Amino acid sequence: MQNLKNDTIVEFNKRLFKSFQARGIKIGAVPDLETTLISDQLIEKGIVDAALANSVLEDVTGIQGLDPSFVSFEGKFIDHATLLLPGAIAREENVFPVKHEKAYLHMAMAIPGDQRCIHRLSAITGCRIKPYSCNGPAIRAAIDKYYNGRTDVVEPLLEKPAALIDSALQSLNRLKTAQAKEMALVNDAHLVRLFQYVMNTLIKNGASDLHMEPRENDFRIRYRKDGVMQTAWKLPSIFKEGMVPRLKMLGGMEMTNTAMPQDGSIRFGIIKDRAVDIRVSSLPSLYGEKIVMRVLERDKKQLTLRDLGMDPREDGLLESAIGNSTGLIMVTGPTGSGKSTTLYAVLNALNTDYVNIVTAEDPVEYNLEGLTQVNCTSEIGLTFDEALRAFMRQDPDIIMVGEIRDAQTADIALKAAMTGHLVLSTLHTNDAPGTINRLVNMGIPPYLVASAQMTVVAQRLMRRLCENCKQVYEPEMDILKVMAMDAEKMVFYMAVGCEKCSGTGYNGRLGIYELMQVNERIVDLILNKAPAKAIKEVAIADGMVTLREAALRKLAAGVTTIAEVFRVTMDN
Repeated sequence: MQNLKNDTIVEFNKRLFKSFQARGIKIGAVPDLETTLISDQLIEKGIVDAALANSVLEDVTGIQGLDPSFVSFEGKFIDHATLLLPGAIAREENVFPVKHEKAYLHMAMAIPGDQRCIHRLSAITGCRIKPYSCNGPAIRAAIDKYYNGRTDVVEPLLEKPAALIDSALQSLNRLKTAQAKEMALVNDAHLVRLFQYVMNTLIKNGASDLHMEPRENDFRIRYRKDGVMQTAWKLPSIFKEGMVPRLKMLGGMEMTNTAMPQDGSIRFGIIKDRAVDIRVSSLPSLYGEKIVMRVLERDKKQLTLRDLGMDPREDGLLESAIGNSTGLIMVTGPTGSGKSTTLYAVLNALNTDYVNIVTAEDPVEYNLEGLTQVNCTSEIGLTFDEALRAFMRQDPDIIMVGEIRDAQTADIALKAAMTGHLVLSTLHTNDAPGTINRLVNMGIPPYLVASAQMTVVAQRLMRRLCENCKQVYEPEMDILKVMAMDAEKMVFYMAVGCEKCSGTGYNGRLGIYELMQVNERIVDLILNKAPAKAIKEVAIADGMVTLREAALRKLAAGVTTIAEVFRVTMDN
């Protein structure tokens, strides 16, 4: 247990010390409390036997005991278990696997309440860990008995992918030939090791979404990074028969239901050294179920308004808007444009002990202490408009609703903004002025839209050039004319690709923003049912910076490319 923190062992030893004393065991001189468990020391000195030590461990932890010394293991299970859990890790953590049942790997552990260890074991084995208490000498004896003489495997992330793919393919073919049951494929150790490698590698590389797609002739694994889809692997079709049901099992979905879409979540250590939650969605398709996973980092640092990287004008206007006690702040843009991040940054800025903030989200992506956050899901039948109605009876100061999807939700949100509340929400529009027309087209009367003290933030996310490999180049004059840019005053860069950016030429993303405040001139246009184009012209005349102009400023700063400007502002 060399990598266990000393304080973990010390605290556990203090509890063991009291329990042994309560049983009348004379411990004598204070033993080593920092590196070895008291129970192990007493067994080795012959002061207590293994049975008594196990009894004390069970009492102290409240976790059922299981001693592998008294279990008869089948050779097939040992072959399986020693592949899932490398011997070096078993020795280092002082643990031993005793049973694999569906998503759970049952584990005898010297310190069964050590969450750091459990997280690590989950990340390595790809299983939820069911801990049992057991004395250390018995665990080490089992490790020596069943691991010695075997070729020790390494953690999946340290293995070569070609070797993992080949081993998993051979194993799956054997199981299919033997007509093994589905669970044998799902929990096959070779497949699990490959699965862990895939998940760890893609998430470590910054993937926000993972796609596993059965096709006619292969099983394709793709991922989205910095908003762009990329292909990682194309595997033989047989892999869909193991990986898809495994993901459904881990996500708590019905494995036998392959005809209907399903949603689930994975909430255990899927990746080394990082805590992530994964939302899982299955969709029946022509060649089998497609799985898409959204990666949410539990420990991800929440952004502040300063972190958003707005230009001074937009930053000042937004801070002024959220400083009001009433009004409607709308954040607009397509899916994946960072709207939720902006809303969370605003909520962080507003979150104090002096205001009551309630949110309706589908689902809650990040927990913010001090807020009342409500999951609005179809599973429980709670819609955004129903949540908003309930919020009005909860004495709120600030209300956030994840998205305005219909006229009912829009109507309640606008009326709340006019009656002493600050309301935050999102909408799918191409630009800020288009938000007005979208609300009117939903059936909201123009006078109601005009009466709300409204601020609209339209946004996009652009890929940021990799500073390690970007190269200066001269674009064609025709492109510069289209963009109305003066090449003599600018330096242009192109994306090249290197190891640091996974060959993409980009590393990370940055936001561009178009912020419009509804003033008296725009109110008159709304009441006269003016088109979005007219509203946009007035907003620009009043100082609004368009998304295209914001993108060109990033280009001029040398942090992105012409291709990115066109990609993210094509509809502007």
